[in-house]
Amino acid sequence: LSGRQAGALALSWLPALARVGRSQWSSALQLAAVSVLVPVLVVVPIRRRPAAKWLWDVLLFAAGRALGWAEFRARAATDAGSQARLDEPDLPGVAATLRFHDGPPLVLTKSVCVVQDPRAGRWAATAQVAHPGLGNADPQMRELYAANLGGMLAAAAATEEIARISIQIRTVPDDGAERAAWVADHRSPHAPYVVVEASDQLESLMASTAVRHEVFVTVAVAEPKIRRAAKEAGGGVDGRARVLYRHLSEVEQRLRGLGATNVSWLSTPELAAAIRTGYNPADALCLQRARQEAARGRLTVLGPLLGAAGPSGALPPKPRAYTHDACTTVSYALLLPELATRVGSLARMLAVSRSGERRTLTLHYEPIPVARAGKQVEHDMWASEISQDMRTKRGFRVGRQERRRAGETAAHEQQLAAGHTMVRVAGVAAMTVPSHWNVEDHAASLEAAARACGYGLLRLDLAQDVGFVAACLPIGVGLPDRGSRS
Repeated sequence: LSGRQAGALALSWLPALARVGRSQWSSALQLAAVSVLVPVLVVVPIRRRPAAKWLWDVLLFAAGRALGWAEFRARAATDAGSQARLDEPDLPGVAATLRFHDGPPLVLTKSVCVVQDPRAGRWAATAQVAHPGLGNADPQMRELYAANLGGMLAAAAATEEIARISIQIRTVPDDGAERAAWVADHRSPHAPYVVVEASDQLESLMASTAVRHEVFVTVAVAEPKIRRAAKEAGGGVDGRARVLYRHLSEVEQRLRGLGATNVSWLSTPELAAAIRTGYNPADALCLQRARQEAARGRLTVLGPLLGAAGPSGALPPKPRAYTHDACTTVSYALLLPELATRVGSLARMLAVSRSGERRTLTLHYEPIPVARAGKQVEHDMWASEISQDMRTKRGFRVGRQERRRAGETAAHEQQLAAGHTMVRVAGVAAMTVPSHWNVEDHAASLEAAARACGYGLLRLDLAQDVGFVAACLPIGVGLPDRGSRS
């Protein structure tokens, strides 16, 4: 029991006990009947939430729908949109409070978009990463990737300034624009007609079923940790951006050790394009063709303005789904398995069941400083030993969960001694389909894929709009903390 739960239980039984002390048995029984309901509401979990928390969330959800808080209409789609206001961000929900700044040049003349989250007190930058994938990697290479990922998180914890590293992988439809441009440049004019026709048929077949994977990495630093260094670097947004840049180069080197072939930190227009494709996957085709035209030296628009990056409209979210721009998204929290898994075990969750479906997986890592991690491990070991001693002395059997917890704590101690650190991790998965499709069928397919990977999924009921931002937008916004009221 938490402190609040224990306090609520004690207070609920005080009136009944007071009546017993006065020998008022009838009123004591009536109050006891009411007090019995308190553990059911406060303690008994229903799908990982107490019943009282469910009631409070339902009331807030109903109030938000009734007062129109959850309905969104973009300025670009109304008369309120103007060229000046299109340069300002216009996003719904928890992303509405974010601020996007053009930082100083990082490489030559390219500036990086610095995302400010005033509520969380973080400054973040996002990179698009090209990675060959794990399909052709042997077990030794996968173990090396896992060790390098642990090294990157340990280095982030050692700085004590990096608050979160988010890795997002999402599927996007591939219309074959890049392949078609390559074929047009390399096709021989003397090729036989039969060969050309057969090649065109194969290209059209592949384009109708092909998907691409986009990988984004977001690095966020905490405002309280960098305030002094940012002041020494000039203060303001530029000072904080310069402090953030110091960590981006190190993270980029670590990502190349993880097999990344290219790491490109996104500017504001590029991040706006990534946000736009998060809300509307169909726009990925237009942006891909625009990039091909730009590579050919032709004048084109590579992405939307920041004020047009969000959805044109978003209906009030349903309890179990979120509708945006004629698309419907179902978001889940990823429940980590009890048993160890292999690197790449989540790949099945990204395999779409039908062309036009998009799946997204985001892992938010929050490195814990070494000193704090050591204290946490010592506390866990002490609690585990006390629990086992009490059970043994009283004649109770030490259960499977207690033995597994003791083994995990011992493994954590060995990892800290080897130079690693502890990391808080939260995974979010999402599935997006056109709104006229049966979304529950595709949601069931994603749940089945997660079970095949050895993981569990917890549907984010009453918080689908928050889950969408955490799962589908590469801006460093994760799930709220357990103690958060937001």
